[in-house]
Amino acid sequence: MLTKEKRIEQLLKQDDSHWRWRWRWGVAIATVVMTFLIAAQYRLYAPLIVFISFFPYLCFEWRKTKLLLTFNEETRYQRLVYTDFGIQWLCFVLTICLLAAYYADSLSPVIAIAGLFGIGVLSILAPYVINRTLHTLDAHHVRGKELREARDQRLRESNI
Repeated sequence: MLTKEKRIEQLLKQDDSHWRWRWRWGVAIATVVMTFLIAAQYRLYAPLIVFISFFPYLCFEWRKTKLLLTFNEETRYQRLVYTDFGIQWLCFVLTICLLAAYYADSLSPVIAIAGLFGIGVLSILAPYVINRTLHTLDAHHVRGKELREARDQRLRESNI
């Protein structure tokens, strides 16, 4: 089992490998701009904006999930890591479906806003609760706050 420092090091290394492919961001931004232009022409394509905007994030989260699974082989730990990603994926799909239903005039604006609010709360609270549980199962589990602090520290050190 790896220590917390080694885990943070591997997570930061994975972040670095993602940022090496900066040209992908240019393609992603161009795609989002084109999607906005298409959505402006016909509002039913608006959920496509959500898909194109958040799908790369889900791909990064999936890679992080695969890396987290290598840190601890306990079944309960791995199930919770999968559950965390599953909830993010579910919120992503529900958001797209809710927007598609709204733009197809199948939902009222009040129901759509309430649904989006509920999805937002779920996507914020569920990972928080799951990470707390993961930390109780594995004392070396790296929480998001610790990873952000390590990123900030590395950024400060590189600027000096």
